[in-house]
Amino acid sequence: MPEQKHLSIVPDVEEELDRLYALPLEEFTKARNDLARRLTKAGRADAAGEVKKLVKPSVPVWTANQLARREPGELRALLRSAEELRKAQERALGGKGVSDLQERLVEQRRAVRALARLGRDILADEGRPASDAIVERIAKTLDAAALDDGARFQLRAGRLTEELEPPGFEALAGLTPARSTRRTGAPKPKSDDAAEARRRLQAAKRELRTRTREAVEAERKAERAETTAAEARSTARAARKRSDDAERMLSEAQAALRKARRS
Repeated sequence: MPEQKHLSIVPDVEEELDRLYALPLEEFTKARNDLARRLTKAGRADAAGEVKKLVKPSVPVWTANQLARREPGELRALLRSAEELRKAQERALGGKGVSDLQERLVEQRRAVRALARLGRDILADEGRPASDAIVERIAKTLDAAALDDGARFQLRAGRLTEELEPPGFEALAGLTPARSTRRTGAPKPKSDDAAEARRRLQAAKRELRTRTREAVEAERKAERAETTAAEARSTARAARKRSDDAERMLSEAQAALRKARRS
């Protein structure tokens, strides 16, 4: 019986980690240390040592983890978009589908922006500042995690541990095109044909880089336009509030003047 009692208090590390990364950010350190102590008491020194090494997430990382828990539908949309982007990239490097790659890049950026905006809402609900710089770091981490095999699993589980930078275009376009297989006994291509094929491949790669950079730049311009529009709306709201305040002050002053004249 005593052994059964001891087993009942041994923490399930995976479940505990899920709880840990779901907590409000300010509770992370205390809960991590408490988990490490409980693991040590349960005779799980190795696991306790690993838990002690866990670093408190930054605000962007914490927000990305909360998005995985609170917005699973939007997260799935981002992960699907990232997978379609990878497939389009492979097709484009095979010499076809450059325009499709541009469309997939646009969809990926749209999915990232949608989640990042929801992240701003989460921070606002928590009473935390959500500056444009913070939202941009959230977006970059989401983008990079969706495109990375290892980080994608962590993001889906809501257990990212560090901020990430999305790969540059050179990394996206750096796949080696698949070699075509040749049947045994088939005649080898002439050297001129091989040279022409290489020239066409290089031309296709240059075209891919150019068109994709154009798509990325167009998306960045769209993001800047959205930011400018949001700032303009905020400025207009502030101006309207000042106008309302001034009108109220005028009314109060006029009422005070009328009262003074009657006295």
